[in-house]
Amino acid sequence: MTDSARAPGAAHWPGLDGLRGVAALAVVVFHMSLGPAVNGFAGVDVFFVLSGFLITSLLLRERATTGRVALGRFYLRRVLRLYPALVVTCVTASVLGAVTGKSAEVTGAAVAALAYVANWWIYLGHPAALLEHTWTLSIEEHFYLLWPITLVLMWSRRHALRLLGAIIATAAVAALVFRWPDSIDAVRASYLRGVPIVWGSLLAIAMRRWDFGRARRPLSWLGLVASVSLLALLSAPWHLVGATGAFGVSGLLTVLVVAGIATSSGGEGGLWANRVLVWLGRRSYGLYLYHFPILSLATHQLHAGPDWLRACAGLVTTLVVVVFSYRFVELPFLRLKDRRFGSSRSSAEGARTNKHQDLDPDTPVLRQSGHTWRR
Repeated sequence: MTDSARAPGAAHWPGLDGLRGVAALAVVVFHMSLGPAVNGFAGVDVFFVLSGFLITSLLLRERATTGRVALGRFYLRRVLRLYPALVVTCVTASVLGAVTGKSAEVTGAAVAALAYVANWWIYLGHPAALLEHTWTLSIEEHFYLLWPITLVLMWSRRHALRLLGAIIATAAVAALVFRWPDSIDAVRASYLRGVPIVWGSLLAIAMRRWDFGRARRPLSWLGLVASVSLLALLSAPWHLVGATGAFGVSGLLTVLVVAGIATSSGGEGGLWANRVLVWLGRRSYGLYLYHFPILSLATHQLHAGPDWLRACAGLVTTLVVVVFSYRFVELPFLRLKDRRFGSSRSSAEGARTNKHQDLDPDTPVLRQSGHTWRR
């Protein structure tokens, strides 16, 4: 993206945090098991699009700034960002499994989640009590693992043809091994559910390569229409399965929303910049990790009181755990990540920006000299 498409000065975009907060809320309400609820699968699509957009933007900016991508540092930053809270979740789930007599079902799922193969574990029919939701993390982590390498190879003309051949061969093998999903469990495990990550990545590439300055107003209006449509889809008590669901209608809507936010002159994010949603968005990773085992226990293991009361109690417990985890588990590693493995310019900027943002690496920041995606 050229400078003409960027807002002047430095500005925080709370809209993307709020968008992530809405997605997290949709997934949590979906798992509260209160009958017809909201579209949790659309919430996952939103997460995937944002991951593709932010990670690809980060990689593109690093190459534009330094002329290369430090893969080792990238992977170390990912580990410090994602693994501490995941370890706490899996260990806690294993303990809860032992207490509730489901140790055999939880232990294998915990190992699969820590190895980021939960989607394969579920696809092969293994139980994943308390940790069924980690299939999304596995698909996302496989993207984190392969996409940076793919970009580096694509930037090298010498390896471009080999890469193309490898992609075709991999796609052929995947088509044979992973058939088109014909059930909800198969949809969860299928890489087709990760297609929205591609939409987000393509948006990041497009915004880096082309000047969207003249299209700022149309994109803002289009983003507003997409925002309303996405809210309607997130609120719908049904989900899409098969080709339509796999390729992500909600993912495409999210692309338009992100494009509208990213090209808006003020960068405030409009209806997505609600303080509550922004707060939830900055803690959405922990919220996603902890809500499922807690709600599962509250709604299926406890039998005192009506269903709605147990679900609400589980939600309150989840929020308390998220607050403590963000403060005492995630933030220390985030500070370590920014201090030890961030570039000098990013670290200096992060120190200024995060003075009021709790060092959250998922907070997008706009600089006049280029995009800085602190993810």
